[in-house]
Amino acid sequence: MARSRSAKPRSKARSTRRATIGDQCKEIIATSVNGDHYGAYEAFAAMTHRSDFPEIGPVMAEAFIEIIQRGCRTVGAVTDDGLPDVSRFLVDERTSITRVRTAVPSMTGQDMVKVRGIHRANARAAQQMVQTYAAQGRGSIHALYQERAAAQERGAENLLIMLWGTAINVQRQVREANANDARGPN
Repeated sequence: MARSRSAKPRSKARSTRRATIGDQCKEIIATSVNGDHYGAYEAFAAMTHRSDFPEIGPVMAEAFIEIIQRGCRTVGAVTDDGLPDVSRFLVDERTSITRVRTAVPSMTGQDMVKVRGIHRANARAAQQMVQTYAAQGRGSIHALYQERAAAQERGAENLLIMLWGTAINVQRQVREANANDARGPN
C-alpha cells in the first residue's frame, strides 16, 4: 500500500513540473514577442543553466513545439498532409549569421561556416521535431531531441534556441492575424 501512495505524488510532481516548465517557456515567448528580448534571453539562459537541464530540456522542446504547432494551425500554416508548415517560420539563416557576426566580430570565416552548418542542422531538426510531434504526439520527439543534443557541444541549447526563435516568429504572426481580425474588413 505504501508504494502506491508514494507513486502518486511522484507522478503528480512530474506533471506539475512539466506544466511549470511549459508555463515558463510560454512566458519566455510572450516576453520576446512583447519586445523584451534581453529579459527573455535571461530567462531562457537561466533554464539552460539549471542543474536539471538534461531532464527539462526535452520538456522545454515540447513546450516550444506545442506553441509552434498551435500557432501554425491558428494562422492556417499547414501542409497538404495536415502537418504544421514550420518552414515558413524557421529562424532566417542570414539574420542569424548577421547577428553572430555582430556579437562576435573576431569570428573567422571557418567558424562562420561551422555556424551556418549548425544553423541548418538545427533548422532541419526543428522542422522534423514539430512535424513528428504533430503526427505522433507527446513523447515522440525525445529520441530526436537526444540525438541533436549529442550531435555537438551545446547541441541541446542550440536546438532549443532554434525552437524558441521559431515559436517567436509564429507567435508574432498569430498576434498580427489577431490584430487584423480585430480591425475587421477595410
